[in-house]
This record gives sequence, structure tokens and C-alpha cells, in this order.
Amino acid sequence: MSSKPDDHYKEKQPDGDSNPLVKKISKFERITSGIFRKFLILFLITYLFPECSSFGPKNAQSSLIIVHMTIVKDEMVLDELIDPRFQKVTLKKGEKSFEYNESSEHYYYFQNLKEGQYEIYDAVHLLNRGASDFAFGSTKQPTKIDIDFDRSEIEKSRIDLQPGTVVFMGSFHVIVDFKFQEEPKITIRYSKSNEEELAAMDHLYKNFPRTGWGQKAKNRIKLLSSFAQ
Repeated sequence: MSSKPDDHYKEKQPDGDSNPLVKKISKFERITSGIFRKFLILFLITYLFPECSSFGPKNAQSSLIIVHMTIVKDEMVLDELIDPRFQKVTLKKGEKSFEYNESSEHYYYFQNLKEGQYEIYDAVHLLNRGASDFAFGSTKQPTKIDIDFDRSEIEKSRIDLQPGTVVFMGSFHVIVDFKFQEEPKITIRYSKSNEEELAAMDHLYKNFPRTGWGQKAKNRIKLLSSFAQ
């Protein structure tokens, strides 16, 4: 018996599983769908938990110190538009030093510290960035600015850190004046007021509201606000 035209046509058609083109399309769809799922998961994690990072207290006894530091240099205007910051800020407790773990604008955070007495130690700002690469020949410009704090500034910054607290150490305003054929002149002004501490706590809470540090800052804001009333 001769086969029907439809049966003959079906026999000539390649099966979907054996068709190379279909296999390639199917494999491509699996790869793209897998990538899409990964991006979707990452997006949801980032959206729902934007602060899922190492920035947070390890335990109830962990503490955080906030240091506010700004720097103003008499370099070319374009360099100042970069909003220069410090690449290194260090505290000291006894013979041990601690570098900041996180920063936001001009605030530097030292987290998960144990109780004890802490003080400012040193800070470094790198030069030769942006327009400062084109230094004037009359300026003796180093590659970095090392901040050497005076004993009086160190003593003013000294704090006794208690367990499970967020503490504002103070503000250090650094002014660098580049001299003709001389080393730059560095001036440091230290200050610590209720308003500055309130601003530091408010900045921490607004930028890291769902971390343990942000919640501690929120409680500190309430206390500081009650003092101001």
C-alpha cells in the first residue's frame, strides 16, 4: 500500500529534537533565560536589601567611630572640582592602628571596634590627579600629602569608646597651601559641636538606614535633639 501524501510529508520533516537549528535556538533560550533569572535575583536582592554588605555590627558589643575630614588645596580650580578626599585615615588605640572601613562623602567610618581609648593618628591625600597632574614648575609638589597631627589635636580627638555605641570623634578641616620652592604648608582646624555630631549621625542614618549602625545613629539623633530643646 502506498503511503498517503501527508504521511510522506511527515516522514520528510526533521524531528524537532534532531533539527540542529531547533537545538541551537533551544540552547540559546536556556542560556538567556538563565542569565535573565540571575540578573532578576541580583536586582531583587539589591532592591530589597541595598545594604547587604560587611558594613554592620558583628555583635551587640561592637562599636563605630565617625570621623569627619575635609581638605582644601590652593591648586588649580579643576582639581578642586573633583571633590578631593583622603585615601587613608587612621585611628590609634595604644600601639595598634585602625584604618576606616567605609566612607560616605567626607565621613569616614571605623566599625566593629572594641571598647577603649581611641585618637586620631594620621591621614593621607594623594596628589597628581586631574588638573593637578600639570603642576607649575615653581611649585614643589609632592605625590601625596601626609597629615601629621599635632599633639594638641590628638589629645582633643581622644575618646573613650563604650561597647555597642556609635561615637562622633570630631571634624578635621585641612588646608594645604603650596609654597614657592618649599614644602606645602598644612593647617588643621579641629572642631566638635552638638550640631556637627547631629549632622554626622543624620548622614549615617540617611545613607545606611537599615544597618545596625544606622539604627544606633537614629537613637543618638533623638537624644541629641532632646538636648537641643
